[in-house]
Amino acid sequence: MVIDSATYQGIVGDEIRSAFQSQVEFLPRPESYFTVRVVQPDELNDVLRTAKNLIYVTVLNDKGRGNRLLKSNFTKETIEAVEKDPSIFRFSKQDEFARGQEVLHLFSTDEETLAKNIAENKEALRDYFNNLENERLSEKLFSTREKGIENFITKNYGCEIKLPTGFEIAINESNFIWTRILDPVVDKDIFITYTDYASQDQFTKEALINFRDSVAHQHIFGDPENKDSFMVTEVENFPVFYKEVNFNGKYAVQLRGMWKTNNFSMGGPFVSYALVDENTRRFYYIEGFLYSPGRKQREYMRELDVILRSFEPVNNTKS
Repeated sequence: MVIDSATYQGIVGDEIRSAFQSQVEFLPRPESYFTVRVVQPDELNDVLRTAKNLIYVTVLNDKGRGNRLLKSNFTKETIEAVEKDPSIFRFSKQDEFARGQEVLHLFSTDEETLAKNIAENKEALRDYFNNLENERLSEKLFSTREKGIENFITKNYGCEIKLPTGFEIAINESNFIWTRILDPVVDKDIFITYTDYASQDQFTKEALINFRDSVAHQHIFGDPENKDSFMVTEVENFPVFYKEVNFNGKYAVQLRGMWKTNNFSMGGPFVSYALVDENTRRFYYIEGFLYSPGRKQREYMRELDVILRSFEPVNNTKS
């Protein structure tokens, strides 16, 4: 992020930090939404200029040295357009200094207007870079895949999902499958389950948590040697975040929160989606959860989310 130091210490910097550097609410320990390196305009060298994500923040009418340098990126016509329409505050470029690079300019004539525009578009700005990172990660994750397990899921569960190399089947039942990568560093888990679609009431927050807990109680064991150890949703000490989303063109509900075992021996974050296949009238619930105590988990959860978003019902289901 290239920004004048005085601007960064003022109200624009406050909104920048809130948008990009505040803590992710749905992780168990403090991690910011993005890892940001703040650079003075006169310190931007050829190496830093090739960062895969580059943000310029400019206050056009500020007389400080940093903003005067940044203003040179704008044409006279652009400055006049911004002066006439305060809602214009961003534009982006691709591959400007490096292949695969995204460059975003945030700007306005004065600090108050720029801070207001950033505050009102905070979630959109996060989504912008999250989507970019997800696209890049998708190419990497799915360069090699577990095609055998993918085909098994399609044949037996009426859906498609891309699974990177390393996933194995932990449990498969008539309407439930649990796949995972288990190693000493991180336990990454994906499960898919479904039931009949009855009504929109199945999408309420309470109904989804109850459905999740009923499935987890039956299938997700904490300790293979102890059948009385099972997963539950943490609702007493941590919020469950509920969001209606567009899931590959379908209405869906996303849940993010924390899970734990009923005997409190294990826990971690999860992300899930609930959606309906209109062709089969199946109500699908798909989830990614993580067990990686003591480690940063933001990027592991990004991986699970990218895998979940590759899910799609198909029409060759078994009756």
